[in-house]
Order: sequence, then structure tokens, then C-alpha cells
Amino acid sequence: MIAKYYFLLMVKRTLCASVSFVLASWAMIAFASAQSKDETYVLRPNDTIMLAVYGEPDLSTSVQILKTGQASFPLIGSVKVGGLSVAQASATIRDLYAKDYLVDPKLTLSVGQYSTDFIAVIGAVKQPGQIPIPVSGNLDLGSAIATAGGLSPTADASSIQLVRSNGATSTYSLTSIQGSAGRTSLSSGDRIIVNESRFVGRSVTILGRVGKPGAVIFPIDGRLDLVTAIALAGGLSELANPKKVSINRRGTVTTVDFREISQRGDKPFFLEPNDIITVAERIF
Repeated sequence: MIAKYYFLLMVKRTLCASVSFVLASWAMIAFASAQSKDETYVLRPNDTIMLAVYGEPDLSTSVQILKTGQASFPLIGSVKVGGLSVAQASATIRDLYAKDYLVDPKLTLSVGQYSTDFIAVIGAVKQPGQIPIPVSGNLDLGSAIATAGGLSPTADASSIQLVRSNGATSTYSLTSIQGSAGRTSLSSGDRIIVNESRFVGRSVTILGRVGKPGAVIFPIDGRLDLVTAIALAGGLSELANPKKVSINRRGTVTTVDFREISQRGDKPFFLEPNDIITVAERIF
């Protein structure tokens, strides 16, 4: 019985040791990967970097890189580190300390906080505002609009403007952004402007022998034909004369045969905002 207990105890200890070894190995790999990535990162203004000098706690510091690329360190003062990788900046600082102050200095330089660049998404989107560019620097047009919640119900899906920081402007449709144009890469200072549809709040007026005379609101895409508009107005009444439906467009009156248009179907009569449609009364 004692031998069996001892055997089980040894197996348990072996398994625990194996698991601990695997976890430690994973941790070391993750640390090495993170450290390697950190060393190749190119320092930018507004990054916060941390310096730790072995055996010299008074020299350890955390400092933000200025817009000029300079950062100030104890004893050696201001050092241009912007534009250097973490590894290059570390070597530069080590050389400066070794030159006048320390013998064979051992130090570690790391990024405490990365600076954040932004692009702006404004206009007819659900959540307009500034969107941070990831540290990787990869943010495309499709992702930015998705992050802003997508287009609002009043957006003009054919008029999405990308204004670059240098002023260059391109116009896209939502369909193109859902395709290859959505992979257009963005940079700090770029703006995305989603215009509102020019048909928002626009309407036509329908008078005469229809079920519900009055205003008919234009759809956002601007496509409203005569048959659809009259249907939205309750359709023709029993007293309507379908052969005499007139459209007043900025003072020019066109009379059409509504029955012919509705039966034909292949050539709709499209309306414009502020058109006035009058359905005449039938004469018995």
C-alpha cells in the first residue's frame, strides 16, 4: 500500500514538473517575441520610453519623446531618439553613459506607452469621431467606416470622400468600399467624410383624386417613380381619371396616361423633388 502511494506521488510530481516546464518555456518564448518586437519598433514623438540602468537606480527614468524627437535622460541630457529603433536608441544611450559616466553600463530601454495617431470619420455615420490607428499602423478605409458604426440611414452611399492629410481627395461608393477600395490604407490626419443624401427631407406633392393627397417623402437613394408615389398616396380614387395625370416640374406641365405607364412597367416615369402631381377627376 505504501509503495503504491509513493508511486502515485512520484507520478504527480513528475507531471507537475513537466507542466511547469512547458508553461515556463511558453512564457520565455512569449517574452523573447515581445522583446524582439519592441527592439525593432521605431520610436516616435509622444511615445513614452522607460530606461532602467543596472546598479544605478537614480538613472532609471520614464520620459516622453518630444515632437522634435528628443528625450531627456539623467546626466547625459537631451538625446535624439525619434526615428531610431528601440535597439538603436538603447545603443546610443549606452554609448553616451559609457563615454563619460559609467564603465560598461548595462541598461534596458523599453516602450512604456505608444503614441496614438488618429483619422477622423465625420458626417452621416452612426458614430462619428476620431479613430485611433493601431500601433501596427494598419488601418484601412473599410475598417474605419465599420469602426464608426457604418453609414447612417440618411447617408449618400455613393458619396464617401477620403481627404488625405495633404489635401488630396478621392470619392468612393459604399459598394466599392465593400470591395477592393475598402483595403485603401489610411494615415494619420486623413479624414473620411460621408455626405448626407441630398434627398433627405425632400418630397413631391400629390393632389386631386388619390386616397391620401399631400406630400410623399423621397427615398434616400432618390429613386421615386410616378406609380410608386401614387401608391404611397393611397392609389387612385374611384373618381380619378387615369388618362389625365399631370406633373408640374418647375413650371413645366407634362400630362401622362397613368394606366399606360403602370401597365408598361419597363419605362418608369421618375420624379424629382418638388414635383407637383395632379390627378384629374373623371368626367361621367
